[in-house]
Amino acid sequence: MSIIIKDLSYTHTDKEVLFSNLNLIINSGEKTALTGNNGCGKSTLMRILAGEASPGTGSVHCSGHLYYVPQHFGQYDGRTVAQVLGIDRKLTALHAILNGDTAEEHFARLDNDWNIEERTQAVLHAWHLNGISLLRPLEGLSGGEKTRLFLAGMELKEPDTLLLDEPTNHLDSSGRQRLYDWVEKCHSTLLVVSHDRTLLNLLPEICELEKHQLTYYGGNYEFYKEQKTLMQEALQQRIEEKEKALRIARK
Repeated sequence: MSIIIKDLSYTHTDKEVLFSNLNLIINSGEKTALTGNNGCGKSTLMRILAGEASPGTGSVHCSGHLYYVPQHFGQYDGRTVAQVLGIDRKLTALHAILNGDTAEEHFARLDNDWNIEERTQAVLHAWHLNGISLLRPLEGLSGGEKTRLFLAGMELKEPDTLLLDEPTNHLDSSGRQRLYDWVEKCHSTLLVVSHDRTLLNLLPEICELEKHQLTYYGGNYEFYKEQKTLMQEALQQRIEEKEKALRIARK
């Protein structure tokens, strides 16, 4: 299994329950969109899965190497580009070795990744972040640059499990197209929160978050909308039938 959510609940500090008793399994390699009304807790659930927030009760498990692209980046402003990409320790080890320090710990940390700088610059170039210093702090970068940086990290790290929270925010059309192409080709397990219908329709499974459940729909976003419409129409018909029966009983 890749993502397992079991009996998960989360309560705000003001004691308001955001969601409770959630259960879901996403198997390895599956690509799933997480939908739901605004304020239902999608980003909070993603943060819990990423290990950046703690559940009230229950548990989550994400197997393999996990990578998280958040919706907001302010908490990372004090980090450098290299730290955000998770390559700072490797770079330190590489430069120490190149400067003649042959301590075993440097080789262990580098793990034979001798072209780490070249690979990093290649993905930064692909996301139109040419010339950005790996030592530059994120503070001062635009929203679009921060989004593209995290998406570049996604390509660099090649994770087993990937959490994307509104990844097309701040992207121009070329950036969105590159993301679409990557999503179609990737073999990672994906869980994506987005309002971008083009992106949602690339994902063959939809999961809807409500306060007391996660409901699975086998199909893309258009299929999900059709199923929701049919369910709402059926519910409305049952309501009308009950109201008709009540009027007849009152006569």
